[in-house]
Amino acid sequence: MQTLLSPHRRSRSGFAVLITLAFLTVMLTVFASMLYWSTTNANITKRNVLYNNAEYAAESSEENILATMMRDFTYGSLNSSPSAYNTLKPSTNGWPIAFQFSDTNGNTAYTATVTIAPFAWSVLTGQFDGLAGYAQYCQVASTATPLNQGNINLSATVYQSEQFALVPVFQFAVFYNMDLEINPGADMVINGKVWSNGNIWSSPSSPNTLSYSNTVDASGQIYYVRDPNDPNGNGSSNQVKYLITMNNPLQNVDTLTMPIGTGTNNNPTNVQAIIYPPPAGYAPPNYSAAYGSNGTVYLENAVDLIITNAANGTNGTSGTNITVYYQNQNDTSQYIQTVPPDVLASSNVTGSGSSKTTNLVYAYSFVTNATFYDYRESDTVQAIQIDVGKLNTWLNNSGARGGLTYNNLNTGASGSVSKGHGINSIYAYNSVPMNVNQLPAVRLTDGAQLPNSGLTVVTPQPMYVEGNYNVQTNGTAANASAQTTNTAYTVPASIMADAITILSPSWSDTYNINTPLTASSGTQRQASADTVNAALLVGIVPSVTTAGGKQYSGGLENYLRLLENWSGISLQYNGSEVGMYSSLYATNFWPGTGTVYNAPNRNWGFDNNFMNYAKLPPLTPEFKAISRFTWLAW
Repeated sequence: MQTLLSPHRRSRSGFAVLITLAFLTVMLTVFASMLYWSTTNANITKRNVLYNNAEYAAESSEENILATMMRDFTYGSLNSSPSAYNTLKPSTNGWPIAFQFSDTNGNTAYTATVTIAPFAWSVLTGQFDGLAGYAQYCQVASTATPLNQGNINLSATVYQSEQFALVPVFQFAVFYNMDLEINPGADMVINGKVWSNGNIWSSPSSPNTLSYSNTVDASGQIYYVRDPNDPNGNGSSNQVKYLITMNNPLQNVDTLTMPIGTGTNNNPTNVQAIIYPPPAGYAPPNYSAAYGSNGTVYLENAVDLIITNAANGTNGTSGTNITVYYQNQNDTSQYIQTVPPDVLASSNVTGSGSSKTTNLVYAYSFVTNATFYDYRESDTVQAIQIDVGKLNTWLNNSGARGGLTYNNLNTGASGSVSKGHGINSIYAYNSVPMNVNQLPAVRLTDGAQLPNSGLTVVTPQPMYVEGNYNVQTNGTAANASAQTTNTAYTVPASIMADAITILSPSWSDTYNINTPLTASSGTQRQASADTVNAALLVGIVPSVTTAGGKQYSGGLENYLRLLENWSGISLQYNGSEVGMYSSLYATNFWPGTGTVYNAPNRNWGFDNNFMNYAKLPPLTPEFKAISRFTWLAW
């Protein structure tokens, strides 16, 4: 019997279980890893979202504080104490996440760390790079921490530094609060900063070039054609040259505004208010209002001397219808005093015997009346005339009717009412009414040497400057700074008026309506070389289209108005040309050359002295400017 043996077969079910378990383990491990990654990634994402939200919250807190500081500075001044700002909290209504605000040390009693440095003369940064100003350096840093976010504990801090600055307007070679037109008929170089709160129109005719050696900024656009209201043909954009080409020129920049009253509206009409008598609410005898920070924006409240006349002007006895006042804002007992006239004008005797009376009539040696003809305005000018040479003599006169008494009050030689400087500012108001044949104005003569402390003269009417102005100082040679760009022998000076007209040393008041620019007998009204060293803030007659057609403003090249034949004659000007508003008195359009005047050799330049705070003209208007220049988050 044969026995057959069957082979033994191993069971494979155990391997299947092991393989299944292995794969399951791997899958569980991968799944667990995915869950861990997903959870971790979700936490990271949540932390990132929370951090970003915290950064936004911190920035909101910081910006809320900055907005308050900017408001205070714009409408008055910064509070010098950080505690006025470091507890301010932004409105969080509607925020999906609650935040705890603190300073950078984690102190929740404050919403930010705020530092405010005192004012100091500083180089400015950012938009105003290259300028200097009386600035406060401030820093604000706020920390925000999300609340009720479980085990996620994080915070974000935002830091920003700023400069709150008062920027002197005369640091610009050219500043226009309206459209600026420059279309020179000869090569012209502007060697300082240029700014327009409007558009800039430049289109010099070839081969004449306009060259900017510094930065150019416009709140509007910069065009290389003439203003649409200008009837003259366009030149070439290739004739405009920029010596600085990196980030220059700039368009659409923020406007610079001058604070007037309680606002910062740079509307030309509002700005013009600074040269007009102050409104009743800011005029003496409202002492605190007139001499507070808002009141002294009106320059009549800020000057040392106020000069005015009677409405009959030169129709009265020359010089005897004028009154001069000394103003000292520090003297609460008598802040305005009438200055007695200092020279005997006439005397007469009435009666006889015991009833005889001698009547003495005095006038001012340094202020009188003058009459002359303005060919552009086609008007007879009735002017208050200030003789600067005689003003210097009066300021040093120690007699009972001299000016040394008032000069000493200003300098501090006579007590606590000191202003810290000699008399250096005048406000002149001409009460003569304006009509179709008569123009009230102010004229400065014999101004080659100004008072040692400098001189700013302000009037709401047109200003005329006759002869060399501010070309020598005490002890220097006569006309030491005449016909040169070297202003070492000058003092700080400015003129602020409705318009500015330059009369050469050869000017004669005998010129009248019948004295043409040229005649068959030869040239009339012949000018001679002249130099004016002063910052100017005046009005212009803008380009417009009237019923009679288009009218050109004359452009910056005719900013200085002229009435003589200057052909081949040099007119040297060093200063700062500021056009802030439209003229309200001297309103006739630019007449072109050949009838009212012939153009001079224009040697015009910016006076770099104005970059030095100590050499700025008295009462220089200042813009309030805010620069942000550091932003960090962590």
